Amino acid sequence: MTGTIRKGVLVLAILAFAAGWTGVVFTYFATDSIAAFTVAVTVAALATEGLVWALAIVGGWTLFANRQRLWNRIFGGAGETR
Repeated sequence: MTGTIRKGVLVLAILAFAAGWTGVVFTYFATDSIAAFTVAVTVAALATEGLVWALAIVGGWTLFANRQRLWNRIFGGAGETR
């Protein structure tokens, strides 16, 4: 994948994620319908899953395979490495 396509995929995935969870908040405050809220949460969960898969595909599987090392690099923890 070229850099432009990767960035485009990530931007779309992040926008879908943000729109999904914004919809959950809006639905929570705008309606009392449990069914509407359930649909909104389901859509947001699917958008979150899509974001995770997009990150896995664009970032490469090694990003997830080495998540402990990545976590330590981000947060400066010295914890165990597997």
